[in-house]
Amino acid sequence: MREKIEQRFLTLKSSGRTTYSSLRLPLSFASVVTLLAVVALSGAAPVNAQSQTAWTPSGWVTSGTLFDLTGNSNLASGQPLVAGHSYNMTLQINVPLSSTSTKTFAVSLNPKFGPATGQSAYWALHTSQYPGYDRTLFTASENTVDFNYSQGTLKLSAYFQIPVNFTIPVAKYSTSLGQNGTITLHLPQNNVIFVSVVPAGSTSAGSFSASVYDQTIQTYLTDYNQTADLVPSGKISSTFQTVVNSILAQAQALNKLGLPDNGTALLNTIVPSAFPVPPSGSLQTELLVGLAAAVVVVILLAVMMMRSRGKSGYSVGIINDVQKDLAVLEVTAAKYDKAMADKLKSLRDKLSESS
Repeated sequence: MREKIEQRFLTLKSSGRTTYSSLRLPLSFASVVTLLAVVALSGAAPVNAQSQTAWTPSGWVTSGTLFDLTGNSNLASGQPLVAGHSYNMTLQINVPLSSTSTKTFAVSLNPKFGPATGQSAYWALHTSQYPGYDRTLFTASENTVDFNYSQGTLKLSAYFQIPVNFTIPVAKYSTSLGQNGTITLHLPQNNVIFVSVVPAGSTSAGSFSASVYDQTIQTYLTDYNQTADLVPSGKISSTFQTVVNSILAQAQALNKLGLPDNGTALLNTIVPSAFPVPPSGSLQTELLVGLAAAVVVVILLAVMMMRSRGKSGYSVGIINDVQKDLAVLEVTAAKYDKAMADKLKSLRDKLSESS
């Protein structure tokens, strides 16, 4: 009976199936930074961090609440649990009918979990008046508790701790150079069955599922959401939306491969103070005036050169001065308007040909 229950719980994927080919990009953080320059030109749209799967009571399990004993806080519905934390999960189980053929049913906690820190028992019953309650069957210190199969409603709590390594399988990899090694991943575990209700000799009659993250994943998600808000909140100009989106996309790619710590490091390269302030209206006007003046000077120089080829030395001197002015304007314009900077460069090139 207990062996059948244990087989119904979700387990982490085998680390042996994770190969180097699926990890080739994140294994070299430098390669991600290199690719960033290419992706920045593509205008990639931002991607969302992993969506959190909702809590899922099913069958006889009709509702559930969670209290984080480690963090001393109630979890909002759908909020993932954190590996390494202890919890009090309170469930309501509705048994729809009584059975004469099936004598008992078992309520079993995921066998991968241990008792909560400071707790000597797994279970606490809140409705001892349930018709199927039998004190001799209820063993609070064991992973599974049994009840007589009787119609009615019972409410009970499970006190447990999720192992620290629940979300960090170790993957093996090999390179084309014959190098072998392992890498520790951080992978969210979604739809994990925490509690299962199984009538004796039958299949599951209900369960409660939720997601499990770890602190590294949580830190990444927090940083991701904060970084994604920099442009909408105005902390970084929308001029740099493409660059920010590209970094977000690369960080998300790392996170999905199980490397949220590298994703966080990449997100931390976005420092709002490092981005130049967008030009004010007056500065844009000054740049346009400077460009117009440079065009006028070029036209005057062309007229002068046509009128007097003998004064070529004088003309070359003026052209050189104008080229220097154009170069200064080009550097300034490049920070705010690429089209303007390209126009200035084109003018400088024409002057070079003339001289």
